[in-house]
Amino acid sequence: MKMVLNVLSCILFLLFMLYFASYARNTENRQTINPSSIEKPVQSTSDEKQFTIGWSVYNSSYEFFHAMQNGVLNEAEELGIKVLTQDQKSNTATMIAGVNDLIAQGIDALVISPFNPDAMPVITNEARDASIPVVVVDIGTGGTNVDAFIISDNFAGGSLAGEYALELIRKHSLTSKNAAIIKVEKTAIHARRRGEGFKDTMIQNGYKVVAEVTANSETTQAYDAMKKILAAYGDDLAVVFAENDRMALGAAQAIEEAGKIGQIMVIGFDGDPSAITAIKEGRMQGTIAQQPFEMGELGVDVTYRLLTDQRVIYDDLESKELYTEVYLIDDTGKARRYDQNQ
Repeated sequence: MKMVLNVLSCILFLLFMLYFASYARNTENRQTINPSSIEKPVQSTSDEKQFTIGWSVYNSSYEFFHAMQNGVLNEAEELGIKVLTQDQKSNTATMIAGVNDLIAQGIDALVISPFNPDAMPVITNEARDASIPVVVVDIGTGGTNVDAFIISDNFAGGSLAGEYALELIRKHSLTSKNAAIIKVEKTAIHARRRGEGFKDTMIQNGYKVVAEVTANSETTQAYDAMKKILAAYGDDLAVVFAENDRMALGAAQAIEEAGKIGQIMVIGFDGDPSAITAIKEGRMQGTIAQQPFEMGELGVDVTYRLLTDQRVIYDDLESKELYTEVYLIDDTGKARRYDQNQ
């Protein structure tokens, strides 16, 4: 009997060790990405050919994407990579035609921040036919299978905006229990997580979102939308959250013209320099800052790893997502980071 127990003990011990080893292998693929601390890929010292990547940008005239493009170009130079650039100029047809042109020029990989994620399956299929890896930076993948998707933690950022809105409401002794959201285009499904996070936080704290209006990331459309919101709820509105800073600036302009600065709080998303200026001037009260430069750098880092068969550590292995940090810039200009462990 004693011998049997010893044998069973040995078997249980071996099973435990096998489980532990399997667990370690599975969990090593999950790691939160902080662009400032990520380990750089090992640069090849051999006489291999110089890699050429195609960089397709949403719209380089936007501050956010201009900063992202600078990150792409900076990291490519560091790694000795040639970059061919195509500007989509917020146009689906231009995006598709431009990517096809990049592929025709013989790029080794495609890094893209797509204006219209719904067109990504077409683009991905073209790249796959040419054996070209695809790395998406921000916006969305359109549900297609890409090699990596680099994105901010948008829901967490929206939640942080909601927490800050509640703080502002208390600080300014506002009595209204109503909030509004100005939303990005419907195709930007990941950016729309920002509004979801904000709405969830406000509702959990007894507030009502009385208006959700799409302004397609355009300042003038957000201005017009805010004027309509003011006409309906101007005397009973505490805060408006815009899912990006371009729209927040339009909302702020409408609020300023209505003489309601300080009566209705305005919070944006992206951390654009123009939004930070508006915060300093009192026209906005905060923005949730992303790190577009670092996102661009990380996009090139991951692409280089893929091209040189180096390991990529994903936050979500199934979707191949890598998350970058967000933080709040408040009405004092102070930066506050979001604690994912809260």
